[in-house]
Amino acid sequence: MLRDDRDVGAPADLSAVFFGTHAGVSVPLPPGEILTEQTALADNPTPLCWVSDEAPSPQLVAALRAEHPTTGLWPLLLCDNDEVYGERCTVGVVPPEPLEHIDRWRVVDVMTRIWDGLVQADDDLGPAYDLDVLAPFDYHCPGPAPAGNLLADPDILANQQLPRFIDDNTRLALVPVRRGADVLTALGWSGAANHVSRTAGLSAMARSWEDRFGARLLRLGPDRLDLSVAAPPQDADHAAAVAAEHWTFCPDRILQETGSISAYAQEIRGRRTWSFWWE
Repeated sequence: MLRDDRDVGAPADLSAVFFGTHAGVSVPLPPGEILTEQTALADNPTPLCWVSDEAPSPQLVAALRAEHPTTGLWPLLLCDNDEVYGERCTVGVVPPEPLEHIDRWRVVDVMTRIWDGLVQADDDLGPAYDLDVLAPFDYHCPGPAPAGNLLADPDILANQQLPRFIDDNTRLALVPVRRGADVLTALGWSGAANHVSRTAGLSAMARSWEDRFGARLLRLGPDRLDLSVAAPPQDADHAAAVAAEHWTFCPDRILQETGSISAYAQEIRGRRTWSFWWE
C-alpha cells in the first residue's frame, strides 16, 4: 500500500485557523475569504474552506502541500467559471455529507453497485450497453484493479503537474480534511450529481486511488476533477482493469470521448494525470 495522509489531523474550526494571522499556516497567504454552505436550508452555514482572491503560484501550492501533515489543510485548485455556472458553484452547492460516510464504502461495493446499475437490462430494449463498450469485460463487474508500481514520489509528482492546471481563473482553496480524496464530500460538491446523488462513494474510490496509485487530487471544478498519478498502469491488462474503475467513477468521460473501456485503457496506460468530467 502506498503512503497516504489518513493520520493527519484536521482543524475543527476553520474560522479559528484563519483568524487574524492565519494561525497554523506558516506560509504567507494571499488575500482570500472563508466560504460556507450555500444551501437555503443552512441557517448557520458551516465554514467549508478558505479560497484565495487570485490565482496561486505553483510554489505556494507545493509549500502548503508540504505543510498539510501539520495543518490538516489540503491545498486544492478550484476552476469555477462564474460566467457560465454562477459564482462559487464548486463549493457548498449541496449540504456536505459527514466524512464518516466515506468509511462505510468499500471500493468493490461502489464499483459493483454502479456497474450493475449502468448495465441493467431493459425488458423491452435489452442491455443498456453493447459488449463492445464493456470489452474486455462483460455485464459482470470485474472489481478493483491491483495496485500500481510507484514511478515517482506522489507529492513531488503532484507539484510538478501543478502548472498545467493553473490559469488566471484558477483559485486556491484550503480544505480541512485529512486526505485529498475527502474534499469531494467535505465541500458539498455536486459535479457528479447526474451520475450519483451523493459523493461519499466517490471519495472512497479516490481514497483507494491514493493508496494504490499514488494519486493526489489537484483540481476541482463545477463538473470536473483532475488528479496526478504516481503509479499508473503500465501494461494493457492492468490499464483495462483501471479503466473499468474509471467507467464506474465517471462514465461520461469514457463514453463520450473514447467510446469504450478498451480504448480508454490505451489512453491512460502510463499516464501521470487522470481527468474526469460529468454532464
